Amino acid sequence: MIKLIALDLDGTLLDSEKRYPKDFPAFVKEHPEILFVLASGRQYYTLKQQFDEICPGLVYIAENGAAVFRGDELIYEDTMSPEDARCALDAAKKIEGAWPYILCGLQSAYVNPADSFSMEEGVKYYARLRTEDDIYPFANSDRICKLALFFRDKDAQRAYDRLPRMSSSISGILSGDRWIDIGNKTVGKGNALRALREHYGIKKEECMCFGDYLNDMTLFEECEESYAMANAHDDLKKAAKHVTGYSNDEDGVMKALHQVFG
Repeated sequence: MIKLIALDLDGTLLDSEKRYPKDFPAFVKEHPEILFVLASGRQYYTLKQQFDEICPGLVYIAENGAAVFRGDELIYEDTMSPEDARCALDAAKKIEGAWPYILCGLQSAYVNPADSFSMEEGVKYYARLRTEDDIYPFANSDRICKLALFFRDKDAQRAYDRLPRMSSSISGILSGDRWIDIGNKTVGKGNALRALREHYGIKKEECMCFGDYLNDMTLFEECEESYAMANAHDDLKKAAKHVTGYSNDEDGVMKALHQVFG
């Protein structure tokens, strides 16, 4: 019996216009016995703003697993030390094409001034976003989840392959063609989901998940029933137990759920 369903957002549950499937809220309400988890690189406040009104009671794995919330309750966090946050900022300066940098804390996200296109992209994912000339001080005044690097020319993969050396306790993860996230090596959607399972006493065999990109790989390791989207990265498809017959723009998640649950 499935007791938990974890869903990545961009490229998975959401279509290319960032819209959730029309039948998603109704499906959640029809299955109160299931804990629905939205697992994303997005900020908690963004997830809460977008989904709380339509689906009360959802669990949010935010910042690629650095924080887990249910309602206003912080269930789990894996935040960086101030020293490592500053180290990540120093490393970002050496990465060609990375601008702006978004320092993501539990209280807010902080960004250097940038061009209008880059700022608009950032606002999509960070409902609480402060523009500051110097974001270094917030490495000390907030608990930092990650440093997000934006690549306007969609060359994040190239930069990821050439990341500079950093502190031994932090690393980068490719979370899209325009994004690299730097955070604790222990951060991941999988570790966050494991903590969530233990919190609620749910077994791996009772979990299902959906994803499309490499930052969903650890999520698959914590769920018996793992689904890669038709539009997913090839390496994720190889790791998945199932591959959906449809993409995120074809409501692939909901079609798979309706097939499983009737």
